[in-house]
Amino acid sequence: MSESAPAPGAGSSPKRPWGLVLVGAAGGAVLALYAAAAPFVAPALRRVCLPFVPATPAQVENVLQLLRGRRGALVDIGSGDGRIVIAAAKRGFQAVGYELNPWLVWYSKYRAWREGVHHNTRFYISDLWKVNFSEFSNIVIFGVPQMLHPSPPSYVSVEYQDWGCLRR
Repeated sequence: MSESAPAPGAGSSPKRPWGLVLVGAAGGAVLALYAAAAPFVAPALRRVCLPFVPATPAQVENVLQLLRGRRGALVDIGSGDGRIVIAAAKRGFQAVGYELNPWLVWYSKYRAWREGVHHNTRFYISDLWKVNFSEFSNIVIFGVPQMLHPSPPSYVSVEYQDWGCLRR
């Protein structure tokens, strides 16, 4: 009787593609990290660096003190996580925030909903240099000095010179 050799792989357990699973998991983790971090890193790569700098409670209170006795719609340019917009909405303002970072805009909307002022707030993902602010009677530009370049944008010095104030 002649015996033939068993076929390759016969009688052995199938090999699992652990290498492919690990590469896929690592690639997915890198992609998720990029998606989460890119909106926070991208502003630093712009010609004018506009990082997210959260306002302290004292700074929010200072802004609210400047708004005492004022009426009308409020806009926060570079609203970040929405602290100033939400605080102003709690004081009765119709408040709007413009922010480049989509994660911060979504978080702001969630915070406004959680704090019960979502009906008085709106948040938009937008470049602040491409928005018309003429409908607002209160403009908050809170943050780093680079937001104003060497001088304030023309809409601050021309359209609002009669009643506005610019404090650095």
